[in-house]
Parts: sequence; C-alpha cells; structure tokens
Amino acid sequence: MAPETQRLLCIDYGRKFTGLAVADFPGITARSLETLKTDRLDAIAAITKIIAAENVTRILLGFPFSDTEGAIHDEIRAFREKLAQAVGAIPIEFTDESYSSLEADALLKETGLGRRRKTRAQDSEAAKLVLLRYLRQEIHS
Repeated sequence: MAPETQRLLCIDYGRKFTGLAVADFPGITARSLETLKTDRLDAIAAITKIIAAENVTRILLGFPFSDTEGAIHDEIRAFREKLAQAVGAIPIEFTDESYSSLEADALLKETGLGRRRKTRAQDSEAAKLVLLRYLRQEIHS
C-alpha cells in the first residue's frame, strides 16, 4: 500500500447487529465484511482483530445525522469512546449513515437471499453503502 493510501473501516453500529466494510482511500470500491452480533459478543474485541488483519488506518463510524437525537445517538457515542480506548491512535470520525439500512434492505431484496442470510448481510451492506457514499463525497470535494 502506498504511503498516501489509507485503509478505511466503516462501522454501522446497531444494538443487535454491527456491520463492517473496508476500502482503500483514495479509492472507489468498498468490500463488505462480516456482520457482528452486537448483543452476543464483545464487538470491540472482534473489531480490533479485524483492524489488525485489515491494516486499518482510519475508522468511520456511522451516525444518523438525519434523526432527532435519541438513545441510539448516546449508544453510538459510548461505543465510539470504548472503541477509541481499544484502538489507540487510529482516528475515528462520525459519518452520516442516514437511511443506509433501508437502502441495503432494498438492494438485498433483489438478490433472492433467504430471510436469515439477508438479515445477516444487511448491516454489512449498509456499512458498505455508507463507505461508498463517503468515498464519492471525498473524491468530489
């Protein structure tokens, strides 16, 4: 990887599932990773392993900018703080993830996946969509 290239990890945090996607920046493609069962495992530990395996240099954390502030916003901020303690100097920034789950759901309906597989893939696809949106915005800025 060239020194000016960064490996981005995008996290679509949810109470039950957390989706992950990676991309190189600057770049135009993103790759979905696994969907973590947030309510059944230590998501921070799983994410730190992925960060090491993928050589991540920057983290984007989905944040619903379009919603009125509520409990989920507080949960995402608390998640960010725990993650920041675990990853040290890797920068973490919020990025707009508004409507990404709805977009991912619409895309996955077209694939013909069964309900269980679609549910497992939706959050990582949402993370990938957020990451692609971010890359397009940065390239055109």
